[in-house]
Amino acid sequence: MKLIKTGLVAGLAAVMSITTFNNIIMPGATYGAIALSLGMQTTFKNPQEMWRAITNPTALWIIAALIIAGEALGAVLCWIGAIRLLVNIRTASQFNQSKRMALIATTYVAAFYFIGWMVIANEWFGMWQSTKINTMPDAFWLFAEGMLIAIWVNVPDL
Repeated sequence: MKLIKTGLVAGLAAVMSITTFNNIIMPGATYGAIALSLGMQTTFKNPQEMWRAITNPTALWIIAALIIAGEALGAVLCWIGAIRLLVNIRTASQFNQSKRMALIATTYVAAFYFIGWMVIANEWFGMWQSTKINTMPDAFWLFAEGMLIAIWVNVPDL
């Protein structure tokens, strides 16, 4: 079980690394998705909500950079957590004591996607209204992956 837990944390690190890499090598697509989402361009355009829209290009690029930095931080934390688990995999007591960073990393990833996508993008910017760029399913998967891996890693090893 220790190897599986380590592999799951490393797998989440790989997902976060690839996500970060893709957002860096495709800045136009990243910016476009953020502009559509935060500009509320594909929502119902309810006047009571549209004041929330962010359309300033500089602000959108800053937000894109912050999102990429947040994803990169998740990747780094997960890699550190996975390495610490792997280094301490020999005995259950060492392994149990080395779980802290993996738990921080996986719960960070879950919180990042829950707060960033499900709360801010989906609810505040109304992305649930969009048929073109609804981020809810992907955000939920990443949130669930982080939480489920955290729960599993947190189970004491014997």
